[in-house]
Order: sequence, then structure tokens, then C-alpha cells
Amino acid sequence: MERQSSRRRRSGPLAKSQKQDTENHEETIPHGPQKSSSFQGVVIYSLVVCVWIILAYFHQNNTPDPLQSLLPFPRIQGKKNTTLRDPDSVRPRIELHPEDHVYREPVTQRLGWRVTSDYLRPDGVLKRVYLVNGLFPGPTIETRSGDILVISVTNALETESITIHWHGLHIQNSMDGTSGVTQSVIPPGDEFVYNFTIPMDQSGTFWYHAHSGVHRADGLYGGFVVHEPAPKSTVRGLLSKEAKYAYEKELLLLIGDWYHRPADQVLAWYMRAASDGNEPVSDSLLINGVGSFDCNMAVPARPVDCEQSQVDFSFLNVNRNVDYRIRVVNTGSLAGFTLTFEHEKLELIQLDGIDVEPQRQKNVNSAGILYPGQRMDFILRSPPEVDAKPSSSITVGLDPECFKYPNPALNPEQSFPINKISKDNRAAKPSWVNSISLDQVASSSSNLAALPAKADQAHVIYTKIQKLSINEYIPYGFFNQSSWKPSDIPLIDLPKEKWGKDQFSFSTGPEPIWVDLVVNNLDEGPHPFHLHGHHFYILTVHQASIGWGSYNPFRDPYPPGLMSNSKEVSSDFNSETPYNLSRAILRDTVQIPSRGYAVLRFRADNPGVWMFHCHILWHLASGMAMLVNVMRV
Repeated sequence: MERQSSRRRRSGPLAKSQKQDTENHEETIPHGPQKSSSFQGVVIYSLVVCVWIILAYFHQNNTPDPLQSLLPFPRIQGKKNTTLRDPDSVRPRIELHPEDHVYREPVTQRLGWRVTSDYLRPDGVLKRVYLVNGLFPGPTIETRSGDILVISVTNALETESITIHWHGLHIQNSMDGTSGVTQSVIPPGDEFVYNFTIPMDQSGTFWYHAHSGVHRADGLYGGFVVHEPAPKSTVRGLLSKEAKYAYEKELLLLIGDWYHRPADQVLAWYMRAASDGNEPVSDSLLINGVGSFDCNMAVPARPVDCEQSQVDFSFLNVNRNVDYRIRVVNTGSLAGFTLTFEHEKLELIQLDGIDVEPQRQKNVNSAGILYPGQRMDFILRSPPEVDAKPSSSITVGLDPECFKYPNPALNPEQSFPINKISKDNRAAKPSWVNSISLDQVASSSSNLAALPAKADQAHVIYTKIQKLSINEYIPYGFFNQSSWKPSDIPLIDLPKEKWGKDQFSFSTGPEPIWVDLVVNNLDEGPHPFHLHGHHFYILTVHQASIGWGSYNPFRDPYPPGLMSNSKEVSSDFNSETPYNLSRAILRDTVQIPSRGYAVLRFRADNPGVWMFHCHILWHLASGMAMLVNVMRV
């Protein structure tokens, strides 16, 4: 387990006073005089009011009442002397310890978790954040294949119910942590025990996060690393030069976009006709729960309680004489991101816990885009010629594809020092960039060996954010004609005929079979889709340059975007499949571009009811989810 000390918790009255101050504080648009002495005064006053209204509208007032959409945000009140961060109460550096797990036999790990909340300043802005055992992010789980985990989760929140999902792990269905599907929510004051076994054929980088409401956007998540067992005869196992990968230390980076407003208010702003389906743009980004926000960038229409301070990012430091395995998780709610190193070189080895083919491209120092829910592992090495360089940095760049309007408070590209030798505290931008596209990387040949040329079953689905008059033009996510709503009773406890019309699904039958899932995205924006309980082979992804590039294999003779002379197709054009299976990617989360489609092939061999959904949190909360009923009649 990651060795992290408990965060010092502030006293309970702070939360109460915070709420009272917010409720009692009012701000209104200032009123000018009833009569103007000159035409110029009227014009100036009118311009001021117009600018104020525009800022208020475009910067997410997060109030569900459309009539309030033109008013400024209420100011957040908090302790004026709150410190940005107590160095004795937080350990943002997550250094892993594979040597404690790779050689031993499987064991049972028993963990006791208590979920609470407190007001913290992750990036300088005061916000109510969820904690697990007093930590944000929650404790990092380190284990090995075959271990049994017994995790007792106590919900110590006063009014909110929770569940926890173990993202990417093929565990038994009842422990998947999906509210309304595999379990009921854990009410305040109650406890639930998650008891599951890590599959022997799974290892890599995973994570856990809340799967009820929108708690994930307020910090209810953490890292989950499964180490691959190594023979005891190996001197240093995974860390040796003769091992599968040559490296000496491991670091975990939990990176994602961050909102300064509470997630339920952000969702309320989105779920109204006035949002026009434009996803709320984030305000900041965090690495392992730490960020750096410039208080001067806060917009007047959305004031925040911000304390400017020099943030210590020494937890990102690396030793140039040491090779590191860096495990990265996108914990964000909306945006993908790229990582770029100023001088160091990276060697990609895994995506979503699956080995990829050795990379032939040399001198790579940038990887992306990593979308919400996705993970990547790479070896970070410092070439000998960088010894003369005084410092180095890592740059995180949020992908603007999901940003449908500007947020002046957000700095979408931020650099952080990782090897600072000089006294200069500024992190320089990379001097050169040689990037690898994650969507063009194939899985290793050993992982592709099991992929059949043809599936036993195929299903075609269409997904879109719909603003319908029947729903008062509020944006809801749809799969075909259904918008997901959680069931009060877990669906695994109900026969299929008693499921509601909001639980759109398909069944695969009583025996393990191969399934093709053709997902058509009819939206103007992309969607990162995640399948619980399984990985899938991404056979092809296509985006139409004009119009829509949807695909129905029962109707279309050939997939749009794949022509007979395309390098994407099989070398044998007359074979059973039009896809180049040698370039398939085995993942559990796929980004489907706007007006495009993806063909996913997976073996339905993990019994249960599994959710397939968009990992943009606002889309999931608005109903963009469906079910895959595996071997359940």
C-alpha cells in the first residue's frame, strides 16, 4: 500500500459557516442613476452592463433556474487565514513499491476506508473535497495478480450516498460498484464491503472512483496498481536490466481537469435549456491532488476564495541517473490531455493495462491524447546529453476539443519542474517535441493472438446528446431511443423482463461469444466510452470529413473511411474482415470522434450486467449509458 500520512482535517464548524455565509450573501448587478445627464453616460453604462451580462452567462453560474443565468455567481466565503497546503499532512508524491508485491504469493488484503469531506485548497481555491481516510486523492492500492481484496467502505458523509467502481478490473459483477446496476448506493452512516479477487491474467495501471452522482469531479478517486508477479529466481524482478522492462523506480500520476464549483452545481448549470448542451469548461488542472491557479485569472462573474501561494511541486522530481516507470491516469471529468517532457525521452509500454508493441519511433518526448478514464505506462529515461541542462519540466496540455466556449480562468497548458538544479523556479516549455499518437499504437502480438477474424454477434448503436421539446430542451444523453436512469433496485437482482424502458441493453446469450459493437457518434463532440468488466479490441475508428460517418454492417457493404486500397484494411481484401487486425488496440476506454464511429470486438465471457457509458461525467449524469447483459438469459 502507498505510504501516505493523514491530512489534517479542519474543524466541523467551518463547513457549517461556509454554508451559512454562502446562503446569506447576495450580489446583484449594480444599478445606475434613473436619468443620465448625457448620451455618453448612457452608452458607457450600457456597455458595462452588457459586458457583465455576457461574462455571467458564459462562465457557468451553475444555477438550475434559467432566470438566474444572467446574474453573477454568489461569492464563496471561507476562512481568510486558511493555508494553501500543510506539507506535514499530505504526500502528493506517489512512489510505488513493486518489490513488496512481485515476488510474494497471493494474499488477502483487508482495508478499512472512511469517506468524509472537508474544505481544502488543492490549487489555491477553497472547495469542498471528498476524502478517503482523510486523503485526497484517496489511498493508493498496490497489489499483485491473484490477490483478494476486502475493502470495507464506511460512508461518513451526512447527506450523500456513494458507491465505488474499480475501473478496468474484470472482477465479479456484484462488486463492480455501479449504483442501480450491481449494487444499491451506500447511504450516509452505512457500510459496504467490497470483496473481490484480482484476475491472474490482469496487471497494470487501474484506478477507483465514485460511480454514483457526480462525486468523482469533487475528488472521490484514487490509484489502483496491480503488479505483475515475477519469478523468485529473478534477482530484482521488474527492476532488473534482464526483465521485461528495464527501470529502477515507479511513480503514479493522477492527472485531470478540475472545477472550482461543486460538481452538483456544475451539473445543474449543464442540465438546463440555457446551456444549449455546451459542456461546462473546467477551471484548472491537478496532478495528484495539487495544482497552481493564478488568482488574478478568476473572472468577476464567478468569484472564488483564492489564496495565492508558491506551490511546491518537488513531488514531481526525477533523478537523471535513474530510469522510471511512470503510470498515468486521466482522472478528469471532461478533457483529454497530452504530456510533454522538456528533455527526457519516453518509451510507451502499456495502454489501459495492456502491453503495446515495441515503439520504433526514437527520441519521443510527448504522448497523447489521454482521455478521461484512460491510462498509459511509459519508461522515462534521461539521455546522457541532458546532463549539461540546468533544469527540465513536464507540460500538461488540456485538449480543447471538448471546450465549446472559452473560460478565461483556465490556463489549458501548464508546465511543472521535474528536475530543477538552478535557482530559477520557472519551468521552461519543451525545446523540442516528438510525439506519439496513442490511437495509432497497436497492442503486442501476444495480445492480438486471440483476436478472431469474425465475431459471433454484432450490435449497432447510435449515441447523441438530444435536446427535445418533451424534455423542455434540456440536454440528455441517449443510446438509440433511451436515456439512462438508475434503477432503485439493482438490476442484477431483477429478471430482465422487469427492467425499465430507461435501461437499454442487449444480451449475449448463455455461452461465451465474440461480439462486435458498432458505436456511431452522431454528436458534434467526441465521447470516451468505457466498458465495465471487459477489454475490447478497437478494430477501427473513423471520423467523417463531411456529414456523418455512421456505419451499419447489416446495411452498408463496406465501412465508411476504409477503402480497398487503404492501409487500414487487411492485406487480403477478400478475407472475412475488412479490418487490419494486426493493428488492433486492446483497451477498455475508447475515444469516438464527432460524427464518427468505432468498431469494438470483445469476448463476452465475464458473467453479469455491465455498463457501457461515456466517461465525460456530465454526459453520464445526463443519461449516456447502456448495459451489456453477458450470459444472462
